[in-house]
Amino acid sequence: MLKLAKKAILDSGDFLTLDQIAQRLGLPPMTLIAAMYEWETEGHIFSIQHAGCSLFPAYVFQDDTEHGLIPDLKAILDVLRAKKDGWGIAFWFASSNGYIGNRRPQDVLFSEADKLLLAAMDEVSGITHG
Repeated sequence: MLKLAKKAILDSGDFLTLDQIAQRLGLPPMTLIAAMYEWETEGHIFSIQHAGCSLFPAYVFQDDTEHGLIPDLKAILDVLRAKKDGWGIAFWFASSNGYIGNRRPQDVLFSEADKLLLAAMDEVSGITHG
């Protein structure tokens, strides 16, 4: 089942290499590589590993003109990292979440980051809803 879940994430097109993200944002790859290294080191972004390569979520970037990450992402990631690795975080963002009306966190990241922070806290608390 884990293998199928990983395949779904990889096939979604939501995770890209640094070169692909640079191309999508219209930035020189070397500029983005330096920024991504800093962002990942400081916990502002996460990655998944596949075939010896780091892949980053394309859905966390504001837009093609801003080029930055959404401001509240680090707080959400700080909570999730208490219990999840990169793949676990990717699964969480891609899965329907009852806390946000059965939508996927990645779909409401820009519009409802405050609710996502609460949903992340709920996720790591281990409380089950009946």
